[in-house]
Amino acid sequence: MTDRETAHQIRGLVSRGVMTAANDEGETQTADVTMWAGIDRTGIEVIQPFGVASVAPAGGTVVLLAVGGDQGDLVALPVGSPAFRLGKLGVGDSALYSLDGSRVVCHADGSIEVMATRAVTVKVPSVEAEISSERWRVRRTDEKEARIVADSQHLKMRRGAHWIAITDDGIRSSAAITVGADPHPDV
Repeated sequence: MTDRETAHQIRGLVSRGVMTAANDEGETQTADVTMWAGIDRTGIEVIQPFGVASVAPAGGTVVLLAVGGDQGDLVALPVGSPAFRLGKLGVGDSALYSLDGSRVVCHADGSIEVMATRAVTVKVPSVEAEISSERWRVRRTDEKEARIVADSQHLKMRRGAHWIAITDDGIRSSAAITVGADPHPDV
């Protein structure tokens, strides 16, 4: 191999490209990329870190690695989209964010900030909680009749056949309300 061929091979180990499309349906995410000199490559595996998954919009920048120096075996490092990057984080902060501005920021001081442009749904075994600008709801998924729902018109709590609803017109319930000591003061 000549020095010129060796130099071309070394130069081709790492290159830059622009992602034109992504496919996240298979075992690994793949991308179609336009490389230098207008060369289009399809189905390039996108390497993503464990625990973080995303599908970047077209136009993002990718760094391509030729595995073993083989241009026929390219992989892409995670796609960067500078135009949509979440910036202005503090030292030690980390974040997950999406194209619409929704984000979860873990601050270095131990606090967590969640910003959703539509709604937040939290699911844990037997419980589901949803918070949106229209309403909030908490319900037990193993006991369909136990829930709390609130929106701009009412607050309603239900367990089994019994319920209590609070509206601007007053309080209504499925049974007479008994005034007395709180049966569960720790709740």
